[in-house]
Amino acid sequence: MSTDSTLTPAAARAALDAQMPFIRDALTELVAFRSVHSAPGLEEDNAAAAAWVVSAFRDAGVPVEPHLTSDGTTSVIGLREPAPGHPTILLYSHFDVQPASDTMHWTSSPWELTERDGRWYGRGAADCKGNLVMHLGVLRALRELTPDHPELGRIGVRVVVEGSEERGGHGLEDLLAARPELFAADTFLIADSGNDAVGVPSLCTALRGSAPVTVRLRTLEQPVHSGQFGGAAPDALLSLVRLLATLHDDDGLLAVEGLASDARWEGRGPDAATFRRDAGVLDGVDLPGAAAGLRPDDLTVARASVTVTGLDALPVDDPVNAVPAEAAAVVHLRVPPGTDPTAAQDALVRHLEANVPLHARLTVERGEVAAPFSADLTGPALATLSDALADAYGRDTDPGVETVHIASGGSIPLCTSLLARHPDAELALFGVEEPACRIHSSDESVDPTEIHAIGTAELLFLARTAAAGR
Repeated sequence: MSTDSTLTPAAARAALDAQMPFIRDALTELVAFRSVHSAPGLEEDNAAAAAWVVSAFRDAGVPVEPHLTSDGTTSVIGLREPAPGHPTILLYSHFDVQPASDTMHWTSSPWELTERDGRWYGRGAADCKGNLVMHLGVLRALRELTPDHPELGRIGVRVVVEGSEERGGHGLEDLLAARPELFAADTFLIADSGNDAVGVPSLCTALRGSAPVTVRLRTLEQPVHSGQFGGAAPDALLSLVRLLATLHDDDGLLAVEGLASDARWEGRGPDAATFRRDAGVLDGVDLPGAAAGLRPDDLTVARASVTVTGLDALPVDDPVNAVPAEAAAVVHLRVPPGTDPTAAQDALVRHLEANVPLHARLTVERGEVAAPFSADLTGPALATLSDALADAYGRDTDPGVETVHIASGGSIPLCTSLLARHPDAELALFGVEEPACRIHSSDESVDPTEIHAIGTAELLFLARTAAAGR
């Protein structure tokens, strides 16, 4: 562990304590923006959120600028220059969020930060606006501490905040390809992940990639009367249901040739009972793979998975007595580290083409693929961050506290792209999220103690890196 910095864990905690009122106020303002990228009617919310981010980081001491990207969104990027011989650390997060159209399932408005039982609720409270305001709190603390700790003013800080991560982040990746100098850093701190559980300091060391497709089946020129034609006319929706059912076997395991696997996850992860609680699995509902003795992370991390994330079907509240002529679904394929996402997408398309019921007319639209990520744990920056996380969570008073390594079934294609453009840099994936946050779901929330602890760790990392001058 680096000991050159005079900033102690206790001092770093106190510095974040002083920032928590600002952090809550900032998160309240940021959550109020309905910043769902590409959603019609929310253009002003997205623009206002980007402008808020620009102003907030400038106020925190980093001269950021807005950059319009190829997908029509705004990324916020800037650099506080390092002193000669000192490194630059990139701080990443995103201000766009998932939709919250299912407002009936929210206990309170998704666009109003609300406290209940010690947690802060709202869309993006964890993913990823909670990480964004954590960065702001750290930068403000850094500025407050610099007069007494001059080494803190020597480190370079680059900020990258994007506005379309939840829709694939292709605009930012195009900007990275065109202007890699905007992203140059010695270490990338990607705050878009989190801990294994509240209070358990964690580094995410592996992410799956993704390879979605949109499947469309047509059987008729137009819908026809279900009484006159039903039973004999080929039903596009039923054909789609039958096609989607071929993707898994009776135990719920992936049954696509070339994607089925017997891989097991050897790292840390939840047991079945914890996973059921975190995922909200209903009593009496079985977990896929349970009969085969598989752990949840065997399926969410070590193997490919398929989820239907969109379905064009018939409205239940306004049914029409007609045989459907067309039906479509978005089939989201995720692939583990070591798997080529394009080859995996090819295997999925072959399976769909080979299993079309009744020779229905099939079209498949391939979505953008994203490469999986596996961290290099041998570098000094990740060792420093691992120590900083353990110290932030109390190792200075409890020597038994250690940082654990976890993996995520999610995808952040930017990780692989950054390292491809800057291969000498290190990349760490961490953040304020943990399973109880229910990211991408109703009643998303964040535990403010996680914002405080992760901010403390980031501050310690910056201080120790600055002191070491590497």
